[in-house]
Amino acid sequence: MKQEEQIALVRRALALIAAGGSERGEPAVSPVARYLDPARHELEVERIFRRYPLALCPSASLANAGDSFAIDVAGMPLLFVRGHEGEVNGFVNACRHRGARLKPPGASPGQRALICPYHSWTYGLDGALRGRPSAEDFPHAPASKCSLARVPVAEALGFVWAVPRVLADGESPGLDIAEWLGRFGADLRSWGYDGWVPFHQRAFDNAANWKIPFEANLETYHFQYAHRDSIAGLFYDNLLVADQDRQHQRLFLPKRSIEGLRDVPEQEWQVAPHSNIIYYFFPATFILHEGDHANAFTVLPESPGRSRVIASTLIPEPPKTEKSANYWRKNIESFWGALNEDFALGVSAQSTLASGAQSSLYFGATECCSARFHADVEAALAT
Repeated sequence: MKQEEQIALVRRALALIAAGGSERGEPAVSPVARYLDPARHELEVERIFRRYPLALCPSASLANAGDSFAIDVAGMPLLFVRGHEGEVNGFVNACRHRGARLKPPGASPGQRALICPYHSWTYGLDGALRGRPSAEDFPHAPASKCSLARVPVAEALGFVWAVPRVLADGESPGLDIAEWLGRFGADLRSWGYDGWVPFHQRAFDNAANWKIPFEANLETYHFQYAHRDSIAGLFYDNLLVADQDRQHQRLFLPKRSIEGLRDVPEQEWQVAPHSNIIYYFFPATFILHEGDHANAFTVLPESPGRSRVIASTLIPEPPKTEKSANYWRKNIESFWGALNEDFALGVSAQSTLASGAQSSLYFGATECCSARFHADVEAALAT
């Protein structure tokens, strides 16, 4: 992040702290049907999760040529493979013969080729069909027409990003991911994220609609209550400093230590020790910048009332000592101690929505970033 941007954020935060206020937006409502309707769920998959990039695994999961990573995304089985020239290729994880999955979920290191376990059809790391038993029996399926189906894919900020849809004929497999991530992506790139590596990874099922975790993590109104026994004491009560770049959002969360910067020359101000910064990339990727590391997750829809969370902690380099590893473990414990509270409350909320107690949920003026998130989802559905 540029120094002038850091100065501007600190100025805004200190002014709000001095005034005892917060940035605010328009209050809003969210109809309960958004979290329960099967038809709407299918529309969200089609018009959002088939159209926008998602961070789906750390780049370091594919460190070497032949490394692969398989994951299901909103009903689409995907397979990422590091090619011989260092590129990442994205495919549908389905053999072109009879549709069997080439790889089980998760990482598989060091393959020279991708071999279907059903009939041994064999593909290069570029997805081209290289061989099959009794090839003469398939005159109606020439090898040139049987390459693996590709999906758009790119690398940025230490992650592999993809859009889970089959490429159209003649379409480039690459994504202009730098343009999509915009100025907030440039913030993270300036801190070296493109070279950061995972220290911890986690995936879990979440008994709540995919939108609910983002509602929680795009406001600070809940901090003093939901996190009273974890992180609340580090932060100010219900203090919002927020910016938008198209559908993406950035929330600056000043810690109480930021007051000490009033006695420091502005050109020496650094946000890292005195804040956390939330970066939300539409539609479903969250990155919490914590100065010397980042905690990130993507939420994938499974059904109206269920989602899948895939999460990673990125650090600048692998730890060289046990002391260093313990430092990162403590940070992860702190992060998930608070996030588990958020996810549990989201599950609690989802469990009441079908009761008929209310037709809408309410967002107050300092929950305006959550309301903006819903407005952007609605706009994408209307496209």
